[in-house]
Amino acid sequence: MGINSLLNIATSGITMARVAIEVTSENIANVNTDGYSRQTVVFKTGPTNNANGFPLGTGVQLAAVQRNHDELLQLQLVKGNSSSGESSVKEAALNQIEPFFNELSTEGLGQSVQDFFDSWEDLSTNASGTAERQTVLARSQTLVDTFHRMSANLGDSLQNADSSLDGITRSITDYAKSIASLNEQILQTERLGGNANELRDQRDYQVQQLAVKVGVGYSEQSDGTMTLTLPGGETLVQGNRYAALSTGDDPSTGLNRILFTPIGGGASTDVTDTIGGTDNSLGEIGGTLQVRDQIVPGYLARLDEMANQLVSAVNSQHMSGYGLDGTQNAFFDPAGVTSASIRLNSALTPDKIAAAAQDPTSFLSGPGDNKNALALAQLKNASLTFTVDGTPTKTTVSSYYNALVSKVGVDTQNAENTTVQNQSFLKQLKTLRESNSGVSLDEELTNLIKYQRAFEASARMITAASDMLDTVMGMIR
Repeated sequence: MGINSLLNIATSGITMARVAIEVTSENIANVNTDGYSRQTVVFKTGPTNNANGFPLGTGVQLAAVQRNHDELLQLQLVKGNSSSGESSVKEAALNQIEPFFNELSTEGLGQSVQDFFDSWEDLSTNASGTAERQTVLARSQTLVDTFHRMSANLGDSLQNADSSLDGITRSITDYAKSIASLNEQILQTERLGGNANELRDQRDYQVQQLAVKVGVGYSEQSDGTMTLTLPGGETLVQGNRYAALSTGDDPSTGLNRILFTPIGGGASTDVTDTIGGTDNSLGEIGGTLQVRDQIVPGYLARLDEMANQLVSAVNSQHMSGYGLDGTQNAFFDPAGVTSASIRLNSALTPDKIAAAAQDPTSFLSGPGDNKNALALAQLKNASLTFTVDGTPTKTTVSSYYNALVSKVGVDTQNAENTTVQNQSFLKQLKTLRESNSGVSLDEELTNLIKYQRAFEASARMITAASDMLDTVMGMIR
């Protein structure tokens, strides 16, 4: 082996030590970068040469700069983010809805129902009393107003969920565009023999963030690009091209439908029924659709049923009695009763409130009895038939409403528990990823010292080879 060979070997050592220091410095610089994977330098020995029959090395070469990436962890993070996105949206919505059913205040629906029936009991003690009759009307209007307020509050929650779909679909399209762009950059970089590790980290992180919004499947192609699909099987990203999601009004409901415009354009298709995955269980878009199409409508349906059965029972009993003027009237407007439409009979006056079971105008002795007022007061404890999810259930009005309040509370607690579990699972996954792929400053500083020493040793070898060459040249002179 000649002196030139020694110089070449030492030079390769310096070059590789410099590369290793650059990679180490990149790791240290990105210690706090989300999604960054630690990079490791892999060396290999140079080809051997025969010198006088003996194989001698030619130094060191760069084999690869590897990205410490665990594909199984990436898959679990993507799935975990989708589940977390769905449960977080539900929890946030239910935490806003639960106070509507707050029965600790004097303005709750349960209290309004209690006050309504109590006013009838008060009237039964003085069937002809003007003050008592005005109290019945006032408390009845308060009951109606409370139904209206709760219906409006739930309607606002439904509309808020519907409105948020526009922003979610825009975010999904933005992520798809970004991932398609990264696909192109990775393809061009690796096609020219470059290192696309950091571009791949960025793409993986973008896929994780996309999964918070919507359930997504992905697969890497032979050219290094990634193809993404939606829960319904639609292709969202392919190579450097991407599809788009948007919203459009449903004329029959006034609510948004989710529209998918395929790669390359063309007619949009309605993917509302599939975009959230099975039971709308994936991503923020799935959780939002659950709130809008299932959770809030379920509460409204129960509230509507309560209003309908209460009106039916009260009207039936009221129309069997007589007012002070001897007339028989419906107490509530019986037409198409819901929690939003319930209202008192517009023709009702204090004198038309039917406290008596018999026509008082046919009596010579007075305004009549109080039996109908008592019967109306006793409806508080009467078992009515409510239909819940298609199943008839006999219970009192108060018990029915208490069951609804309990359901809202349980649903909220379940959503909170699920969110905590999902976030705990994600935290474990992120900790595991940090352990496997994250940057350890202690480890990098150790590597830095090691590569510095290698650089210094190779430089010392060059100095030694130069001294040897000077000696030889001196002998020639």
